[in-house]
Amino acid sequence: MTTQFKTLFTVTIAHAYYRQRCEDVAFIIPADTVQLLRNGKLLAKESEGRLTLLFEAAEANQGGSALRPMPGRTVRIGLRLLNPFFSNITKVDQSFASLKLLYGNVGAPAVLDVPTKVQLVGDLFSHALTDDARPVTVTLRDKAGMALQTDEVTAAVDRPAISYDLTGVAPSAYLIDELFPDGLTRNPYYSDAELVQAGVFGLMEVKIDAGFYTTPPDFQIVFEAREETLKYYVVAHNYGETEFNQLTVSDAGAVEDERPPIQFVKRSADAFTEDEISPASLTAGTGRVVLFKSDAVVARTNKARKKIQLRKNDEVLIAHLPQPQPEKTNADLIIPVSKP
Repeated sequence: MTTQFKTLFTVTIAHAYYRQRCEDVAFIIPADTVQLLRNGKLLAKESEGRLTLLFEAAEANQGGSALRPMPGRTVRIGLRLLNPFFSNITKVDQSFASLKLLYGNVGAPAVLDVPTKVQLVGDLFSHALTDDARPVTVTLRDKAGMALQTDEVTAAVDRPAISYDLTGVAPSAYLIDELFPDGLTRNPYYSDAELVQAGVFGLMEVKIDAGFYTTPPDFQIVFEAREETLKYYVVAHNYGETEFNQLTVSDAGAVEDERPPIQFVKRSADAFTEDEISPASLTAGTGRVVLFKSDAVVARTNKARKKIQLRKNDEVLIAHLPQPQPEKTNADLIIPVSKP
């Protein structure tokens, strides 16, 4: 008897910063899902930024179907960052550091829904009330909407937070509803002590559809590259005024790189704003400073842009100006030039 495995589904991380694959994310399989995989004769394989779930199938002469199909069961997967500079290269909002992204396939079996933001907590946690108005009715609900705990908080018997104990309850998504006099506030939570310990930034709940066994979907988790104004602070030493005024930054590589050209605006030191580096801190009293900044935001990329050049009239002083590296939190680049 020959054992064979077929693909049930794949999960791919796509990031516009990278030309090809993104390997910034590790896939964490929690203990309950490990047991589910065993029960369903499934294997999880991770390689080059992709997770593949495989199912054991009968031999071809026996139809090649799954030995133990599990339609309707949910596979949970944690997502942990491997790149400590991920936020520098990725378009994320301020909540990325505190809230977690929850992906699912509720809307269509073979497509991931737009992720929701949840607070990831352990078995024991407290919910801080989001408003001082009283009275407020606070209700913990499971993902089906069933009320699990209800608390009434009044001005006479006030408290700033409600505590919960989900010890022994399977990891899952929850809602904490706060019914204030002026309306309802909903707070999404997800309880999973193991994934809290793993330090994930997000998680997936993939409900297995019967169609996966014949047409395996490729779920895409997509990130956009961070966009920012590209700024070149040119610090010139031993340049006379005429030569200094001849300095320019231009983009001569757009056609070769097959990308839109970047236009740069020249700004003298006396016109710097509060958002720009102080000229005095760049020169320490010597030299001249001029800023060349892109007239529109530019997406970060790990592919170096060619021929963004510093010139003095027609003379190329620097053929390829640097791009912001992942460890930089901004696109402020200091370019020193000097003459003997």
